[in-house]
Amino acid sequence: MEVVAGVSLLILVHIVLLGLYRLWIHPLRKFPGPNLAAMTGMYRAYYTTFGDGGWLEHLKKLHRHYGPVVRVTPWELHFNIPDAFDDIHVAPKPHWSKDPGFYGSFETTEALVSLTDPQRASKRRVLLGPYFSRRGVLQLEHVVQRTVDTLIEKLFSYAETHKPANMFLAYRATTLDIITSYLFGQRFNALESPQFRNSLLVGMDDSLRTMWFGRYLPIQLDKWLPESFLRKFAPSAIFLLDQKGFLAKKLDEISANPPSLQDAGHKAIFSVLFDTSKADGVGDPWIFPRSLLLDECITLQFAGSDTVGNTCMVGTYGLLTNPGALKKLRKELDEAWPDVNMAMSYEVLEKLPYLGAVIKESLRMSPGVVSPLPRVVGPSGATIAGVVVPAGTVISCGTYFVHNDPTLFPEPKTFKPERWLDENTRALEKYLVIFSKGSRICLGLNLAWCELFLIFANVFRKLDLEVWETRAEDLTYLDFFLPLYNGKHLTAHIRLRNTDLLAD
Repeated sequence: MEVVAGVSLLILVHIVLLGLYRLWIHPLRKFPGPNLAAMTGMYRAYYTTFGDGGWLEHLKKLHRHYGPVVRVTPWELHFNIPDAFDDIHVAPKPHWSKDPGFYGSFETTEALVSLTDPQRASKRRVLLGPYFSRRGVLQLEHVVQRTVDTLIEKLFSYAETHKPANMFLAYRATTLDIITSYLFGQRFNALESPQFRNSLLVGMDDSLRTMWFGRYLPIQLDKWLPESFLRKFAPSAIFLLDQKGFLAKKLDEISANPPSLQDAGHKAIFSVLFDTSKADGVGDPWIFPRSLLLDECITLQFAGSDTVGNTCMVGTYGLLTNPGALKKLRKELDEAWPDVNMAMSYEVLEKLPYLGAVIKESLRMSPGVVSPLPRVVGPSGATIAGVVVPAGTVISCGTYFVHNDPTLFPEPKTFKPERWLDENTRALEKYLVIFSKGSRICLGLNLAWCELFLIFANVFRKLDLEVWETRAEDLTYLDFFLPLYNGKHLTAHIRLRNTDLLAD
């Protein structure tokens, strides 16, 4: 007992002395913030997992109280200064590493988004990048258009039955079908699900809590605990288990039948990861370990279906509650696209100024990745937005704080596409950072823009939507890295704008 008591006392003394060192001696001691945050990382862990509204809401309170730069953990600063974003993500040469304490805690540690080393990430981007380049996206524009056509067809049925449609799920199902077609050469047909409630989409949302809370556990649950145990005692983890099993089966099917990657009539992304010289059953035909492929696929599905789907929902609500903006958009679309039975290309649509302004405003007001994306300051230190920061400090500047800065975007909570048509639009676009910036900018940026132009143009040229039993409060969300919506989502009644659309 004496030994146990002695060890316990030593541990207690160590914790106290470490906390006092961090509070009074640590290089970040002069930065404002709660004393408890300066002493222990458990401060952030508590507000991330149990705080009302999650970490983002608490960050807002911290900045209101302590100012534009806040010490949020013993080793981390958060900036509420828009120009800090470029100083963190663009300016550093060589580029700073992602924070391993943040990204290393994800369940998908081998995916591109989780790679902390800039050189490893760069090699992966070189491999996958051609499929997401502007040229690659234009070559596969028909994949996006075909899926958008299916969305419009499904919404037609709601116009006939006069039942309200869940537009949040409709948009997410659309983007999920697009990204899975890109990945595997075949859609998962989420749009065919009754009321768009695809089990994969629902499971993705349910799993956000598991993955987010798992950051603060000392082990990765799916790698250290038996699957049978997790299925019994951690039901929210079932989606990830099922999804990995489903994808593993899909990889096996492709291994047994490589031509299936061409089933959709175009080259799938996963074909670049397939070594055809081993497709005869001798050896594993995948050029990466199976665990890496599974991690990459899961993150691409989340990223490929989430940001664009959320942006479409936010923009649709903004237009339906702003009759003036909706009228301007329809006028522009009607003039540019008089015959809706003729296809309109992305390259033509992206030149329409008001449509572009609507999409930019939708992106600004959409949460994107909710959590700030931290980087580690290089060995020579840095000056961020005029603030000298020591080497090794973890720093971040959340997109929410850039997009809602009232000096850049007056009345930031108001949907105002006109703000992107002013003479200073070019300067303003610097602060549209939903896809991040720099060497780790979102890989799917070009695909996202193509999807947004085709979805918004087709929906608002061909359909007449009316909000049904949805308030702004229904679109509030929690910070689980990605947004997790609390409310009923956006539902709307659908009518056809042109009765001849149903003709063959």
